[in-house]
Amino acid sequence: MTNSAATTDSSENTFGNKVNRSVEEITLKRALNLAQTTFLGVGTAICGTIFAIMGRAVEAAGPSIVITFLIGAFFALFSCFSYAELGSTVPSSAGGAISFVKRAFGESIPAFLAGWFDWVGSITDCALGAIVFAFSINYFLKWLEPYVLAIIILIVFAFINFRGVKTMGIAEFILTAILVSSLGLYMAGSFLSFNAERFQPLFPKGFLPTMLMVGYIFPTYAGYETITQLSEEVKTAGKTIPRALFLSLIIITIIFTGTAVATIGGAPSEVYVGSNTPLQDAANYFMGPVGVIVVTVGSMIATLSTINGSMAGATRIAYALSRSNLLPSFFKQVHPKYRTPYTSLALTTIVAIAFVLTRSVDFIVYVIALGYNVTAILVALSLMRLRKAEPHLYRPFKVPLYPLPTIMAVLTSIIMILTLSIESLILGMVFGFTGVCILMLLRKTYKDTGAKGD
Repeated sequence: MTNSAATTDSSENTFGNKVNRSVEEITLKRALNLAQTTFLGVGTAICGTIFAIMGRAVEAAGPSIVITFLIGAFFALFSCFSYAELGSTVPSSAGGAISFVKRAFGESIPAFLAGWFDWVGSITDCALGAIVFAFSINYFLKWLEPYVLAIIILIVFAFINFRGVKTMGIAEFILTAILVSSLGLYMAGSFLSFNAERFQPLFPKGFLPTMLMVGYIFPTYAGYETITQLSEEVKTAGKTIPRALFLSLIIITIIFTGTAVATIGGAPSEVYVGSNTPLQDAANYFMGPVGVIVVTVGSMIATLSTINGSMAGATRIAYALSRSNLLPSFFKQVHPKYRTPYTSLALTTIVAIAFVLTRSVDFIVYVIALGYNVTAILVALSLMRLRKAEPHLYRPFKVPLYPLPTIMAVLTSIIMILTLSIESLILGMVFGFTGVCILMLLRKTYKDTGAKGD
C-alpha cells in the first residue's frame, strides 16, 4: 500500500504556462529517526578526504592545523544555524536548500541556482568518494582499474538508494558506526607514542596559513547539510532536523580535531607529510600493521558512507528542482513500491559517473567547495528574507542573536570562496552561467509547448 495525495492545481508555473491538472502524487516515506538522521550527516561529512589531506594540511600550517579545524567548525556553525531554522520551519519539502530559497524567492533564478550548486556539490562529493574508495582497493589489487571500479560502486549504491530511504538509512547507520569506531581506535592508538613536544612551534609559518587552510578543509564539514535534503523523509522533522544538525556538527568536530591531534602528537611529521596516505603512515608508526588495517578499513567505510549519503541528497535535490518546474517534470516521478524518486536517482548517478570519467580529482574538489559555499550563502539570504516577508511563520527553532550569525554565515562563505584558486572562481562562474542557460532553455521550451497547446 502506498501513500498518495490527490492534488488539483490551476496556476501559472515558473515557465509562464497555465497549468490545470489533477494528479495522484506519490509521496516520499518518512522513515528516518534521530539516530539515522544524525549518522547520515556524520557519515556524509567524514568523507575519504580527511584520510588524504592531513599530510598537506600539516605541511602548510604546522601543528596549528588543529586550530584550523576548530575555526572550520566555528564557520560551519554559522551556516548550521540557518539550516536548522529553515529545516524546522520548512520541513515538508525534499531538497533542502532549494526548498528554502524557493519559499523565500519563489520559483526564480536564486532558487534554481541554490538547487543547481547544491546538486552539483553533492554529486561531485559522491563521485570523489567513489574514486577514493576505488584507489584504496587498487592499492592492494593492482590489476583492478580504479575508475571502472568507481563506476561500479556508484551503480551499486544507486540500487541501495532505489530500494528506499529506510534501506539507505540502515546502511548509512552501519557504515558510519564502523567509521567512527575505526577513527576512535586510531586516536586511542596514538597515545602509544604521543609526544606533546611535537606541537612546538604551534605556528611555524605564522598565523596566515592557519586561516588560509580553512577553505581547504571546510568541504569535510559541509556534508552535514545532507540532512535537510531528506527532510521530507525524516520523522517529526521540525524537531529532529535541528537536533540532528547540531549533533552531527559536534561529532564531526570532535572527530576532525581529534584526528589532527592524534596524527601530530602520535608521529613525527616526516612520517606522513607529503604522503598520499598520511593517516595510514602515522598509524603504522604508532600501531604497526594493525593500525594500517584499521585506518584503511576506516578510509573505505568513509568513502562508502559519503557515496551513500551524497547520492541520496543529490537525488532529492534533483527531485525538488523538477517538482518546482526547474527541471523537466520527468524527474519528479516516485516509484510506487519503494517510494523513491527513481528518475532523479538515475540522472544523479549518470552525472556522477560523468564526473568520474573526467579522471580529475582536483577538478572535482573545486566543484565540491564552490557548490557548498554558494549554496550556504543563498540559504542564509533566504532566512533573512523570510524573517521579513513571513515574520509570523511558525519556527520551532530560531537562530539565536539574529541576524549576527546569519550575516557571519554569508561573510565566512565569501571568505572561503575567495581563498580558493582563480581557477575555482572561474569554474564557479562557468557552472552558474551553464545552469542559467539550462533554465532559460527549459522556460523557452515550456512556453513554446504551452503556445502550441493553446
